[in-house]
Amino acid sequence: MLLLLPLACLGDTVTMKDGTFLKGRIERIVDGVMEFRAPSLGAANLLRLELGQVESFVTDESVRVSAGGVVSDGVASAAGGRVVTRGGRETNTLDQAVELWREPSQRPSETGDTRQWVTQADADLSGRRGVVAGSGFSTGFSAKGVTKADTLIGGVRFMRAEAQDRISADDLHVTLSYETNPTNVLYWYLRTDTGFDNARQIDFFSVNAAGLGFRLFTDAKGKLDARAGLGHRIEIFDDTAEPNRAAPSGDFGLIFTRELGWAAWETSLDFVPSFQVSGDYFVRHESSLNLLRSAGPLSLRVGLSNNFRSKPLPTQVKTDTAYFLRTTYVWK
Repeated sequence: MLLLLPLACLGDTVTMKDGTFLKGRIERIVDGVMEFRAPSLGAANLLRLELGQVESFVTDESVRVSAGGVVSDGVASAAGGRVVTRGGRETNTLDQAVELWREPSQRPSETGDTRQWVTQADADLSGRRGVVAGSGFSTGFSAKGVTKADTLIGGVRFMRAEAQDRISADDLHVTLSYETNPTNVLYWYLRTDTGFDNARQIDFFSVNAAGLGFRLFTDAKGKLDARAGLGHRIEIFDDTAEPNRAAPSGDFGLIFTRELGWAAWETSLDFVPSFQVSGDYFVRHESSLNLLRSAGPLSLRVGLSNNFRSKPLPTQVKTDTAYFLRTTYVWK
């Protein structure tokens, strides 16, 4: 804890007009919007804060600020509707004309809609209950690219667990998703989840879907998104006596993130029903708490995940549950 204390003191700070206090990193300000990365809300979570709702902010290192004229370098701060850098000769009104950026070659008005990438790698230890009980590990890698118009996310996760020489988890997920950033409430999304699950004797599975997303709620502390779409499911089993499954399906989901002060909460829920076989569906859920409160690259999470299948193979239970302790490293 003493070693991590200096990290907790680093980072930019933002105070919203509703009293919300945020600590993290201001990526840039452009077109009246502050792009702010809050590690406590998730490693790849980028908040878009309207400047009209920002009361004040302070950066912890030198940035570049301009309001269409002279570019000023230095630690920047804003209060009372004005923004200034240390050593700057004048202040600027905190409005649509203000730009703030970090790298000399990344001025927003010159780079246009350049995709900003954040990548992360993680590893965890987990306990499981389901097909059989046991303990194991998982590793993962993901990358998230954001522009003003859309978001692209790709990831890979491998899970392995054993108990009494029996496999309780041996699966691989390769995911890719694309979504337009919400305009008021609505956005479009595409997603795919492909891999294998040897514990459930699935040699290959794939879920591909597209539809509409709905931003039901958002503020400086988090968001609640819902999605509804159409898709297609494929499952190929290693048991030749078990017929393969391929059917059109629905695709429904919820994503919730929230800053709690002492921790950050994230929950995702997927529901994929088959339109071909009545009562055939699966549900995936994961909830986690980020307990490492710093602006550094490391985060520590504790969480719980569930994988429910309404029609598993005859010898298998319906629900797999895992509880995990996950360390994540993030870089740009």
